[in-house]
Amino acid sequence: MFRQKQFLYFWRMRKFLYVLLFLFHTLFCKAQVSVQGKIQDNTGIPVPDATMEWYGPQQSSQTITTSHDGTFSISALKAGEKYLLQVTAIGYQNSLASLILQKDTTLKLILRPDSITLGNVTVSSRTKLIQVQPDRTIINLADNPTITGSNMADAFNKIPGIQVSNDQLSIPGKGMVQLMQDGRLIQLSQKDLVNYLKSIPVGTISKIEIIANPSAAYDASGNAGLINIITKRNSQQGYSGSVQAGYKQWQHYPGMDITGNISYNSGKWRLYANANMFRIRHRYGFRWEEYYPDRSWIMSDTGDYKQNNLAINAGADYRLSQKSTIGFTVGFSRYFEGGADYVRNHFYNQQGTTDSFLTTYADYVPLARTQSYNVYYQTKLDSTGKSFSLDGSYLTFFRTDECHFTGKTFTPDGTLIPASTARYYNTALQNINIYTLKADVVLPAKIASFQLGGKINFINIYDNLLYYTVKDNERVFDPELSSEYKYTENTQALYANAGRDIRNWSLQAGLRAELTQTTGYSYILSQGRQNNYIKFFPNALISFKKDNHNTFSFTYNKRVRRPTFWNLNPYKSLLTAYSYYEGNPFLQPEYNSNFQLQHSYKNKWTSALFVALTNNGFDDITIARADTNFVLRTPRNFVNSTRLGISENRRFAAFSWWESNNLLNIYYTQGRSQLDYITDMEGWGAYFSSSNSFYLNNSKTLAADANFWYQFPDVALVNRSDAYWNLDLGITTALIKEKLSINASVQDVFGTSAPSYTTFVNGIRQKYATLQLNRNYSLTFIFKFGKKETTASEHSSSNQEEKERI
Repeated sequence: MFRQKQFLYFWRMRKFLYVLLFLFHTLFCKAQVSVQGKIQDNTGIPVPDATMEWYGPQQSSQTITTSHDGTFSISALKAGEKYLLQVTAIGYQNSLASLILQKDTTLKLILRPDSITLGNVTVSSRTKLIQVQPDRTIINLADNPTITGSNMADAFNKIPGIQVSNDQLSIPGKGMVQLMQDGRLIQLSQKDLVNYLKSIPVGTISKIEIIANPSAAYDASGNAGLINIITKRNSQQGYSGSVQAGYKQWQHYPGMDITGNISYNSGKWRLYANANMFRIRHRYGFRWEEYYPDRSWIMSDTGDYKQNNLAINAGADYRLSQKSTIGFTVGFSRYFEGGADYVRNHFYNQQGTTDSFLTTYADYVPLARTQSYNVYYQTKLDSTGKSFSLDGSYLTFFRTDECHFTGKTFTPDGTLIPASTARYYNTALQNINIYTLKADVVLPAKIASFQLGGKINFINIYDNLLYYTVKDNERVFDPELSSEYKYTENTQALYANAGRDIRNWSLQAGLRAELTQTTGYSYILSQGRQNNYIKFFPNALISFKKDNHNTFSFTYNKRVRRPTFWNLNPYKSLLTAYSYYEGNPFLQPEYNSNFQLQHSYKNKWTSALFVALTNNGFDDITIARADTNFVLRTPRNFVNSTRLGISENRRFAAFSWWESNNLLNIYYTQGRSQLDYITDMEGWGAYFSSSNSFYLNNSKTLAADANFWYQFPDVALVNRSDAYWNLDLGITTALIKEKLSINASVQDVFGTSAPSYTTFVNGIRQKYATLQLNRNYSLTFIFKFGKKETTASEHSSSNQEEKERI
């Protein structure tokens, strides 16, 4: 049987390769001569995102942009004809060259800094804050003083085109995204992801890429695409770094964070390390309402928690030769979030008076530790741009938890009902080990530029959640509530991607295949489940540059949203004596297809039409019946969804002291439930945001910011949300030749940023609302030392997609 399955997998992969060969043969026609190369400054540092514009005889101009390492490739040029090449980049002098090519050629171009010296003052160009490309939008943070001074968790609230709500990152109107750092997917749960982002100072970040159409070279996770955080890397010899200290007032409680970063370059070595520690105390909670025909059921949960986090990361690169580099990174984190939840659950009769109410008090003592190790090798195979990279990663996540739970029932006048007290004690353990290996090859050729690669990963998880009833200070094991679960997931992926420029046209197509085997087994239930499947994820991009001001593009991609490991664990988490949350080991991935037609004018105005299709979508649903007070909340695959919308983005600088970015998305959503007891939902929705920077002096070292967004009522899957909105205010100043930065800010000024949702299950109206506890105040100091950071460096670790699901 095993051999038959193995043969079937290899047969499927062979068909996948045949499809790729046919795709590339039919898509790319006969080529001519090409030119590749690299653009550097006068110190040898690569110049990313430089604009290269060339003119040929009886041809309109054509334009490309250099990659993050300054490399470029231009194909489909005619041999023996004369071409005029112009190179421009923010902060550098323009370069002009005349070329007559007889064969494939490699160039090395040098750009000189563009600065004007007036006495003892040097005035240099600043990078554009926002750059729009057919497949992504780039937000440059290095020269944005209104964002520098905060951490990345706070900064995402100020970045246009990104919405942060309930610890989730999304593109408004389009869906959730996966987060990457330097090309590596950050695989953490939503709450742990936010805590990780709090440890990253914005001052260490070069730019943010919002990748709406990732190529097949990227992992397929993320409904609406990917967000890539690109960190700064200092290429100059010597040391540099920064120290950041911040104070935050969250509700009634003070908090603090301290971060240090340092890098040292000597000869062929580049060493770097950072550490972060933060301590905060805050409240959060939710309100849950069930409206039966003859009664109502309303629960409120308020948690009071202390968080202590320590994270340390370090790494080194060694340049084996001019073409090859080897490196490693290690990371360690310790996270503690201890506190208690206080729950009140009221039962009301048809007249609206209280029949009874429950209270629950539960304290928690969770402690999580993460260790990660990564080694990588990168080499350039020749001078034409061919390259090879190999990456191996190991991650271990270990978490323990302990809880004391007490539930009581009271009469309407507050009298405790005899024998209604229920006490439980539980312990929990989660141990996750992830092993990953991936390889990538870049092969520029005459007909197209190809990128090929593969990835394999092995995931092993053990969980247990052991409940004990407590009576007379004695603990008795409860197998009905307890769970012990083992889960393994192995995935093998192959991808191929190709791109080609033909005059004013740019074409790109790719296909990714992922073969997955999963096994889950419950020791207490003595039940297991196995899955074996293969899925294909195509993508395509067609871009046409009409002239220097207008660019049109069409993109398509298929994406996947996988369940978190906690979603798959069949554990039970008690909320009250009558309600609990339960995982679902039968949960399957959700698949999303995205289409977009976009027009960009002068990098100032971007318009788009988009369609998003969701198949086999999953979400947490609350199952309540009119004949009982018991309520279950669990994740299920149950919905297909269609969303059509229009997006308008306008960027302008009305005055030298005011920069503004404004976004409006309007869309219509139709959610179709596959379960007869959950009602379909459809309707209009809209989102508006305005991000504004105000420079209060000529040198732009004193600046203020005001960032506002408003989410109109909309439909997501089968949930209808109410309107909610947010306003953030801040001010930043740079002192001591911009080595010291001071930032003060207020987030969620009016406490209005938490959403609420309404759903109908079994004909019962349900409403779930997050409590408005997001307002906070912060004061941050950053001091930079050593040599100034210069360029951004990207390295893609192999196990980052899997971390997101922890």
